[in-house]
Amino acid sequence: MAEGNHSGGGIFSSVRRVADTALSSIHTRIELFSIELQEEKQRLVRLLLWTVITLFAAFLAITVLTVMVCMFFPTEQWKYVLMGFGLVYVAIAVATSFKLRDEVRNTPPPLADTMAELRKDLECLRSRE
Repeated sequence: MAEGNHSGGGIFSSVRRVADTALSSIHTRIELFSIELQEEKQRLVRLLLWTVITLFAAFLAITVLTVMVCMFFPTEQWKYVLMGFGLVYVAIAVATSFKLRDEVRNTPPPLADTMAELRKDLECLRSRE
């Protein structure tokens, strides 16, 4: 009878260890997910902030430089000068939009590390079967 309780305790102990390991693994994955989510949020906020600052400064610089250059020409030629600036600004906008598109496409997906760890866990569990 004592041996039956001992072997039963062994099974419960084994189940408890497996459950503890599984819960510990899940806890670790959730922590990793949380950290990655915070990092992505911080990266996005920084990206937006620097984008707004850059756009504001560029707008001011372009406006002042355009007005300054126009002042060097006679009033009758301002429309031609402004058309030239317009073409240059359109070319810059097109070039930067391509750069922005490449940046967005080449950024790794959010939570890539978490997904990789979960894939490893799944492969490990499947290999034990």
